[in-house]
Amino acid sequence: KKGIKFLNLDIEEPRKKQHKEFWDKLDILDRESLEKKIQQFHPTHICHLAAKTGMDIDSISYFDANISGVENLIKLSNKYKSIDKVLFTSSLLVCENGYIPKNHDDYCPPNLYGESKMIGEQLVKDSEIENFKWSIVRPASVWGPWFEGGYTTFFQVISKGLYMHPGREEIVKPITYVGNTVEMMFRIMISDEANQDVFYLSDYPNVSTREWSTSIQESLNGQKIRTAPKALIKFFAKIGDILKFFGYADPPITSFRLKNMFTGGIYPIENTKKICGDLPYSLRKGVDLTVNWLRSQKLI
Repeated sequence: KKGIKFLNLDIEEPRKKQHKEFWDKLDILDRESLEKKIQQFHPTHICHLAAKTGMDIDSISYFDANISGVENLIKLSNKYKSIDKVLFTSSLLVCENGYIPKNHDDYCPPNLYGESKMIGEQLVKDSEIENFKWSIVRPASVWGPWFEGGYTTFFQVISKGLYMHPGREEIVKPITYVGNTVEMMFRIMISDEANQDVFYLSDYPNVSTREWSTSIQESLNGQKIRTAPKALIKFFAKIGDILKFFGYADPPITSFRLKNMFTGGIYPIENTKKICGDLPYSLRKGVDLTVNWLRSQKLI
C-alpha cells in the first residue's frame, strides 16, 4: 500500500493466498541462496523475522536458525553496500517472563529458545558492522488476525462465556496488536535515528488483562465476565494440566497459562514511543478487527 517494492523470503509459503505472489522459498541457513537473492533484489532495508520457536526443546542445535541464520544475515548485509538498514527481531524471552532487565545487555533466558535469541542479539552487537545501520526489536505477545494457539483460545473461551477474571487485581500485560506491531517495526526500520539500539514492541498505553478481556466480551456482545477467586481458577488449571497429560492438546486453562496471566510487567518503551509516535490501532479497534476475522474463519 505504501508503494514500496519488497520481497518475502521464507521457508514456508504465506498462509494468506494473496501474499504468495510476493514470496520466494528460502531457508535462512542456506547462505549461498540468501546471497543470490540479495544480489538479484538489491534491498536497501531488511526486516529479519526468521526463527525457530519452542518452549520445551532440550537441544540448542534445534534453534540454529536463530544463531547461524542471524550470523549469515550479518555477514551478507555487511558485504553489500546497497543495504542501508537491517531490523533484527528478537524476543522478550531473552529474559524470563516478568523480569524487567536493567539494561539491554542484562540477560536471563528461561529456556534454550530464549538463549538462542540472546546469542543472536549478542552476535549483532559484537559484530564489526561497518556498512549498514541496525536495530533489534523485542516484541511483546502479538495478537490479532492470523494468530494461532493460546490467544485464539482466549478469544474462543470468552465467546463461549467460560472465561472468568482471575481475582480482582489489575494485571498489566505487555501485548501488541499485530497492526501496531507491523507499524512500529516499519517506522523503526526506516528511521536513521533508530540505530544500534534495542526497542520493545508493546502497545501504549498499557492495558490490563481485565481491560482486554472486557473489550473482547463487549465486541462479541457476550455475557458479562464474572470474577472468580484465584483458588478456583488454580483448581481449573490443575484439571487442565491433567487433561494435557492424558493427551488433550489445548485445554482452555493450564498452570502454565495461569502463571502467564498472573505475570505482568511494564517494559521500557520510551525510545519506541520517540521513534513511532501515536499507534494506528486502539485496543477496541484491534479487538473488533480480530473478532471479525475469527468469525470470517469460523473460529468463533
